[in-house]
Amino acid sequence: MLLELSYVLSETIPVYPGSPEEAYRKHTRIADGDPSNTTVITHYLHNGSHVDAPFHFDKDGNGIDQVAIENYCFCAPLVIECPKERSGLIGLDDLNRNGAHLFESDILLFHTGYSAVRAEAARYADDFPALSYEAARFIREELPYVKAIAIDTLSIESAVQGPELDFPVHKMLLHHATSDKRPLVIYEDVNVAPILGRPVKAIWAFPLRLQGLDGSPITMVAEV
Repeated sequence: MLLELSYVLSETIPVYPGSPEEAYRKHTRIADGDPSNTTVITHYLHNGSHVDAPFHFDKDGNGIDQVAIENYCFCAPLVIECPKERSGLIGLDDLNRNGAHLFESDILLFHTGYSAVRAEAARYADDFPALSYEAARFIREELPYVKAIAIDTLSIESAVQGPELDFPVHKMLLHHATSDKRPLVIYEDVNVAPILGRPVKAIWAFPLRLQGLDGSPITMVAEV
């Protein structure tokens, strides 16, 4: 069975504070006498379910098209249940309670439970749970098989502490000094809830191959 973990894009999705909103404009419509239906979209690459490329936070990092395609396929996924309230941080304890599975996995999917309020856009975007710097460093330095992490919030990094500290979590995970040796990408605004308590065989989450750019919308699918 396949389960979709990405959200449908629309003009009403919640967005990271300060980000441009989605805008869709009809170009032609059969109802108006045109031969086909066509649409022009204005899409910010970090709205909705998306993936961050190293270039997102590193001027010398790889763009989304430069990360090898096999780095978007995962055969050893691990769901990490770590319930968090507003402003909560995922720490080392949340990682370590997963035992040996942590060291065998190629993607970590964090379920904070905050996706339950996604329909309330203002609340969902307000100081959501995120990953701590200590946990990010542990993932980068101690988990050699991890190719990606995913989270059920608008960003892997705190919307408050991130800007204040110059985004240390993103930089730890994405910087070319480490990502050139072991590529790692970040999936954000992902719906982890459908796979809770299920044995997950594999996950696929392919980006658009946008030349040299910092990220891409994705469709993430889990096989259970």
